[in-house]
Amino acid sequence: MTWNSRLDVAEALESAGWAADERNPLGLLRHPSGAVWAVTNDAGDCGLGCPGGGVADFPGDVADAVVIAACLAASRQLDPSQDRVELEKRSNWLGWMEAAGVDNWSGIDTARQMRAEQNN
Repeated sequence: MTWNSRLDVAEALESAGWAADERNPLGLLRHPSGAVWAVTNDAGDCGLGCPGGGVADFPGDVADAVVIAACLAASRQLDPSQDRVELEKRSNWLGWMEAAGVDNWSGIDTARQMRAEQNN
């Protein structure tokens, strides 16, 4: 694995408002909060400096999604309370749909099959 595998991380962070370093635009990004993300070697290892002084190191085999989530959380761009609220809204909506008889809908078997395929 080369650090180019972290290109998805760099692009995701840039789209979230992180700024690339002029001398290392794909390997060092900074957020206005003070968070800093950097690729540390050709194996794809990277690190995150948090605004409060904490540091997190990620080996090259850690999924990009995990690194991105950590960076967004460190820069306070993720709000777990908002995520919880959205999940509760969806849960309530699904409850109302089931109460209204969506399980009698002609496409319910197709939806169940799609769910089963995704879970396998």
